[in-house]
Amino acid sequence: MAETGSMDMMGSLTSFAVLILMFVVFYFILIRPQRKKEKELKEQMSKLNVGDRVTTIGGLVGFVANIKDDQVTISTSAANTLVTFTKSAIQTVVKRDQLNPDGTVKKSEEPAKTGLFGKKKAKKEEEE
Repeated sequence: MAETGSMDMMGSLTSFAVLILMFVVFYFILIRPQRKKEKELKEQMSKLNVGDRVTTIGGLVGFVANIKDDQVTISTSAANTLVTFTKSAIQTVVKRDQLNPDGTVKKSEEPAKTGLFGKKKAKKEEEE
């Protein structure tokens, strides 16, 4: 009977370890990237300037015309229609210096590729 009790305890510890492992994987796959994205967006909101191009969570695209406290007024069309939103309604921000004169986004160099933990991948040199 003593062996059966120790076997049940080992089974419980194993299932508990699997549960903890699943939580750790869940954290690194879902929670951590979301927090990083939220932090970047919050940083962009604090650096928001007049003239930056923004996209709202509703899909409205325009240029920032005025910023007052928590509210942002954007110009949305050639007719300069002004619409006011709260900063929390902004989904993406493109800085003025990253735009071409026609309002399109400049093509930038390819970003450095990183591995799973943010380390830069070594470039493979082809031998000829």
